Amino acid sequence: MAQDPETVFAANRRYWDHSTPRKMAHGSYPLAAFRAGESTLFDHEREDVGAVSGRSLLHLQCNNGLETLSWAREGAEPVGIDISGESLRVARELAAESGLDAAFVQCNVYDAADALDRRFDVVYTSRGVLGWLPDLDGWADAVARSLAGDGVFYLFEGHPLVHSFDGDLGVGRSYFETGPRERTESDFGADERHYLTHHRLGDVVTALTSAGLRVEFLREHPFDYWRRWERMVRDDAGRWRLPGDPIPLTFSLRARPA
Repeated sequence: MAQDPETVFAANRRYWDHSTPRKMAHGSYPLAAFRAGESTLFDHEREDVGAVSGRSLLHLQCNNGLETLSWAREGAEPVGIDISGESLRVARELAAESGLDAAFVQCNVYDAADALDRRFDVVYTSRGVLGWLPDLDGWADAVARSLAGDGVFYLFEGHPLVHSFDGDLGVGRSYFETGPRERTESDFGADERHYLTHHRLGDVVTALTSAGLRVEFLREHPFDYWRRWERMVRDDAGRWRLPGDPIPLTFSLRARPA
């Protein structure tokens, strides 16, 4: 376990720099659909955020830029930031290939407000982002400092409860165990040490409200954005579910400046 945030950031940056090209080549992302003009956003994301045409949008931890560019297709004026230079290289290539207008800036999410020195109508982040951050208070402060006075923040993320279950859906660890966990992942040929931090749902809400944001809704969903367990099946909206919808798999949250 690493207690030093800089150790966490450096390891995670190396992990994504090495794994991004392999994940793109592996088919982990819906590139064919995107290149055919489709959006990688789910319907509930577009509905929850609302109309974005002509609005500035900051995408925190944008990875390869697919969702950033999908917001551009909705008419937004997006800026994506990420800690990984390799992920942003891919994002810029996709932007040029698709003819979509979006800017991409390499920086740590905690430095976003200072690095960009502007505020946005929409701040958006989604899909496996919070686990890469060791400190939610600093993250929430970066969100609040990047958001315009009448702006909206939106998060769609994996539900923290799922991290308590193992591959057979048995309870593998305590939901209340927090702190960075060191991992080495061999998928996609990226045998890189990295760190994931478990954050409880209450910690997310508390961090945002402590930063001066007012949570408008918190919704728990029985669907996921990827096939976390083999027994999952895909629904008509392209989301993954467990038969019978027994537990929440993701959640979405919208907040505004208080």
